[in-house]
Amino acid sequence: MLSGLLGAALALAGTVVPSSTASAAAPPAAAGAAASPAAACIGDDGGTKKVQVLYVRSPAGADRYAEMADDFNQMANQVGNVVNKSALKTGGELNIRYARNADCSVGIGNVVVSSTTNIMDFDAIVRDLESKGYDRTDRKYLVFAQTAAFCGLAARGTFDSGPSYAMVGTGCWSWNAAGHELLHTLGAVNPDAPHGTPGGHCWDDPDIMCYDDDGKPATYPLQDLCPKAFGDDIDCNSDDYFSAHPPAGTWLADHPRSNVAKSPFLTTSTKYHVLYTGEKTVATARAGATAYVTKYQSEAGWTAKAKVVTSSGSPFHSSVLAVRTSAGTRYVPPAGVPRGSAAHVTIDMDTVLDVKLCQGNATAKSGCTATWW
Repeated sequence: MLSGLLGAALALAGTVVPSSTASAAAPPAAAGAAASPAAACIGDDGGTKKVQVLYVRSPAGADRYAEMADDFNQMANQVGNVVNKSALKTGGELNIRYARNADCSVGIGNVVVSSTTNIMDFDAIVRDLESKGYDRTDRKYLVFAQTAAFCGLAARGTFDSGPSYAMVGTGCWSWNAAGHELLHTLGAVNPDAPHGTPGGHCWDDPDIMCYDDDGKPATYPLQDLCPKAFGDDIDCNSDDYFSAHPPAGTWLADHPRSNVAKSPFLTTSTKYHVLYTGEKTVATARAGATAYVTKYQSEAGWTAKAKVVTSSGSPFHSSVLAVRTSAGTRYVPPAGVPRGSAAHVTIDMDTVLDVKLCQGNATAKSGCTATWW
């Protein structure tokens, strides 16, 4: 079951709307497409099919791109993190092949629709995006729409081709709402799946795609059939829409096109990825002031890079002061390492990193003392 803001609007969150007609012609390059990923990025394995993240607003709406781009990046990466955790259960490693920037961050397109009324309607937004070139057959579009007209909507697509559109409205901007709608565009959930519903959901809870979509207790009531520990899971029993290696003879093994884990929009390239889980704001403080702590989480045993983003126009700069893991491994930048350099520490799956940051005087290149908690 979905949680948070989305859980309060389930009647809208999982609505499956008719998909738009895809052009059979070779797609043009989409406007605002992200740059090709660098070699260290997840998904840099030669595959061309990508999930493109877009921020969409009306011409009359305030431009919140600068405010929200980091948050959208974090939400998108968290969806990828849960995809990989679910794949690991069935003996695989998978992540979402996002269109990424050169620094490996998820590329976020900034799109203004043609009229103020278009932002109020799913189909109108789709038509507007198509007119701007966001209609590539090798793309799934994850749209953060600046509108209160809906919570989450998606056209249930096929697992191997686009364009398909997953949209999340302002009141439901969250990773689980985004993941729910994106999974719809990848084909989840086939109504004929063992626990499928006619509305494209499931009823074996807890699962990101499961809820009682017709509201009738006598038809498809939710049943707690999965371990509670897997509340954020994608296909909690690995038998309806996601399994990296479905056992022979099972429904997913016999219906591979209903298995999102086999989608070319996912990748087995699971290189460097860090999931940010804390507040990104670091209050401006002169040298010697109190440092602030944020948390990062990595999905598996890779070297994690604590990346710090500073606000523009500030006379100060933030730097990684120190890093420690839940297992006690610590990193302190050695003498002579410039402040602001990346801090690297090798970690295990699901390790939470405490990152101590300090904003010091940029001109003097000074800051807080590297003390531990």
